[in-house]
Amino acid sequence: MIAMPSQQQYSRQYAVDLLKRLGYRELADKALLELPDPVDVRRLEAWCAQHGLSYPTLISRMGASP
Repeated sequence: MIAMPSQQQYSRQYAVDLLKRLGYRELADKALLELPDPVDVRRLEAWCAQHGLSYPTLISRMGASP
């Protein structure tokens, strides 16, 4: 049996705080209302795309690599 890696998750508040810190205040407000808690990476990627923000862009603005 092959073990699958666990899905990376973030708290909704972490995502909201990150968006605010990066200057996306309106999106942060929407995230607070729309995202589940916790939110997995795939759901966060899809949510960002729906709002015109690519997840890799978000990660790069944090100073990391996707």
